[in-house]
Amino acid sequence: MKKNNMWIIGRNKAFNPESIKKILIVHLRPLGDVLLTSGYLHALRRKFPAAQIDFLVYIPYDRLLLNHPHLSNIFPVHRYHGRKDLYNRVKLFLKVRRKKYDLIIDSNNSTFSAQIIALSGARYRLGNEQGKGRLFYNLLAADGPERYNAAKRFDTLKPLGIEEEPFELFIYSSPQANEFIDHWIQQQGLQDKQIALFSPGSSYPQKAWSGDHFARLADIIGQKTELTPVVIWGPGEESYVEEMRNAACRPLWVLPSTNIDQCSAALRRARFLFCNDGGINHMAVATKTPTLAFFGIINPQSWSPQGYVATHFHLFNPEFNWRVNFTRDYDYNPEEAFARFKEIAPQFGIKIYA
Repeated sequence: MKKNNMWIIGRNKAFNPESIKKILIVHLRPLGDVLLTSGYLHALRRKFPAAQIDFLVYIPYDRLLLNHPHLSNIFPVHRYHGRKDLYNRVKLFLKVRRKKYDLIIDSNNSTFSAQIIALSGARYRLGNEQGKGRLFYNLLAADGPERYNAAKRFDTLKPLGIEEEPFELFIYSSPQANEFIDHWIQQQGLQDKQIALFSPGSSYPQKAWSGDHFARLADIIGQKTELTPVVIWGPGEESYVEEMRNAACRPLWVLPSTNIDQCSAALRRARFLFCNDGGINHMAVATKTPTLAFFGIINPQSWSPQGYVATHFHLFNPEFNWRVNFTRDYDYNPEEAFARFKEIAPQFGIKIYA
């Protein structure tokens, strides 16, 4: 039966890669997902070496893509609410349509991204076959098996003839961010210290390991290793920092609130990172900072880089039943975390004293 929906027409047409001159990737948020999506850009660039490749993303996550070697342009979008949001969405739809993209990739799978794709006017509209915008796609991607999300995102590119290969996460640290972190380190007299960053915060409280446990682990690291614990945090994470600071038995160095740029600079100056399941864990992949991440309610199969990059490890208790009796200790303690760290540390030349 003939389909009358204008957005579905042409779904079965053969894809012609030679016709692609302008590509738009849509992934608005959150931090970690935007960075993970960028992991396939090198493969997309190799497939379309002469094409303009743009990336549409919410501010401030555009900072994750600054100076990316495989992007032509970043398409930053402010996030609004209420009537202003509606007005700005319409402006954005028109702006995207005027750019006349040949191929638009919906990596976000949100209602908003589906609207952008539907109204884009792009000849080829690529997205997941189960996605919210599937009625508007004429190139459909199927999900492969569950695995680390940076690798899994290659599933989206299969209709373009791109197979999975090792992902590449890139993040830029500006001279200003490097100067900010170096100045703070010097102010604190830490320039000759080996820094271990502790990131106790999270956008989701249930994904934050107990501040008491973070504090106890920092005490142990400070006593039994050559590392000096330093707490890193960002906007909205003040309560996690105070929880950890109040529970610590030893003095803690605490960075000022950092933005994305400053966080990447700090990661590059750290010997090790202890963190929750979240964006900073993926940023540390890009900066190649050795990391131990604490997982509780989320199975690490999809969100832990362990097994994909040599620098990353996680701690997870599969018997923790958070639906029955949720606590933020995740049914493992700081001593168990330190035992796991002791197994990891020799790979990175980190000295353990006891």
